Amino acid sequence: MDSFVDIPQPSRFRIGGLFSDNNFVVPIYQRNYAWGKNEVEDFWDDLKDLIDGERSSHFFGQIVTFKNGKEEQEIIDGQQRLTTSTIFLAVIRDISLKIYQDEFRGHEETVNLESGDDLRIISRQVDKIIRGNKGGTPSLTVQHGENGEEKLPLQAFFFDLTHGTQSAREGHVTSEPMKNMQTAYHDMERKVLETVKQETRLSDRIDKLQSIFELFVNNFYIVMISAPSLQDAFTIFETLNSRGKDLKASDIIKNHLMSLMGQDNIGDANQLWSGITDKLDSNSNRITRFVRTYWAAQYKIVSEAKLYRAVSDRVKDVNQARAFLKNLNNLVELYTVLENPMAPKAHSTFFNNAGVTRRLDVLSRMRVMLYYPIVMAMYHCEYSEADILTVVNKIISVFIRHRTIINDGTNKLETGFSEIAKNIWSLEYSGVDAIIAGMNERLLKTNEETEVAFSVLSKDGGLRGAKKWTLVYLLSELYEVHYDDFDEDLYDKVFDDDNYQLVQISNAAEVGEYQTYIGNWTILEKNLVASNFKDSDRVAEQLAKSSLKGNQDLARTLQQGTWTMDDIKRRQESFADDVTLIW
Repeated sequence: MDSFVDIPQPSRFRIGGLFSDNNFVVPIYQRNYAWGKNEVEDFWDDLKDLIDGERSSHFFGQIVTFKNGKEEQEIIDGQQRLTTSTIFLAVIRDISLKIYQDEFRGHEETVNLESGDDLRIISRQVDKIIRGNKGGTPSLTVQHGENGEEKLPLQAFFFDLTHGTQSAREGHVTSEPMKNMQTAYHDMERKVLETVKQETRLSDRIDKLQSIFELFVNNFYIVMISAPSLQDAFTIFETLNSRGKDLKASDIIKNHLMSLMGQDNIGDANQLWSGITDKLDSNSNRITRFVRTYWAAQYKIVSEAKLYRAVSDRVKDVNQARAFLKNLNNLVELYTVLENPMAPKAHSTFFNNAGVTRRLDVLSRMRVMLYYPIVMAMYHCEYSEADILTVVNKIISVFIRHRTIINDGTNKLETGFSEIAKNIWSLEYSGVDAIIAGMNERLLKTNEETEVAFSVLSKDGGLRGAKKWTLVYLLSELYEVHYDDFDEDLYDKVFDDDNYQLVQISNAAEVGEYQTYIGNWTILEKNLVASNFKDSDRVAEQLAKSSLKGNQDLARTLQQGTWTMDDIKRRQESFADDVTLIW
């Protein structure tokens, strides 16, 4: 029989009273501060409506909490709003102190002391709301450790930021949550100063600052639901946020996992989750992509919008949650390598087989990510690196035919790669030969359709990024097979050393649309690329100096006469047989 949550009566608070009447803590298993410029902009716009007199009050949303044994309100939902509120109050206090120091301190005989008193009152009122000075308990603790431990890095930074420490406001930080807090502080500081400075007289500026403070603490309302138990709090949270309008899928999935753990296991589970997310820089977008990739490897590809529901439908008890976290922990390092195989240096040595790393790097340069589930599934099933290399080579063939040459959409590939990965994970395939056979049957485009598409293949090229590397890869592989140009050092010369630059053989008007055909492109050593390449004689002269036999052959053709559309088509057709041999 289903059990129903006995939802407590919500309580409505003004912001000022909310902090005065409660001590809030963000449990360490919660996500970190993630508001960016857009959310802060929306926050300010709502307050600006009150400042401009367009509205008299603003509903700031709901929060869900659980009162723990220490009488603290553990925030299950709403920490973004409460954290932003605390930072904003700190901004108001710091601006009031700065005005006082600049305009009043040391000028008591020439200024209006009553206005100076108003600034000091604002500062004291903010300190009373934020609390935490002189060893007291802050009204909001954003990183709450076990056994009362609160000197954690994010909490220490947040405390310094909201208690007037200049280094926290101005210092360099690398942690994403710290960056978000620091950016929010400066964005709100700029907004307040712009509004205050619209007044010409100092006394009016102080009145405006005081008005902003009072409107926020007295006219912003929040509804708080304090649940009777942690489990009830999680259930209410998921009910309110299951559509994920303001959360990434990874955030609500984390809460689901923690809700299954219970009080006895939640500490260990959070430590495991933190170890996973630390490797992804606590970036919610990366974490979500990683979880989605893992899900595609074991089960099936689902959209980000449906990811939480897919996970919550399958992961329903503490043992399943542990297995889920264990799999994520075992795969997260591999995932970061797939994202960037060559940097940092530790990534380049993750695989002992350098061939695997190099092929992954080529895929990374071309911004190919759809294949991640297959490699993750093979790694999970402990396939040898030689087998992984064999399969990665087939992945490249499938991608080049399907996407690069024929230009079909990615949906079929993404779904197909996920199906292959699922069969690997479930041990449906008996070995690497079965994996290759499965990819050939499901995903590999035929030789005939590949050759037909290649005959009219056109690429824009570029000086950097995926467009550059895709075309560089195509040409280098073609030169390797057609002219035997690179022997064993193709990767070293072309990708590791980045020795070559894309060059259009002709961009004359008479060539027309054939300017971007593959037959009109080559790669040339960078030291041979001349600034003026419009003259075909000059192009031929430099190509003849190239160490690539393909360029030397091309130079001889150019030296025999003009370069026409027919020449481009003939050159492209000469590569056609090589295409299906390579890929």
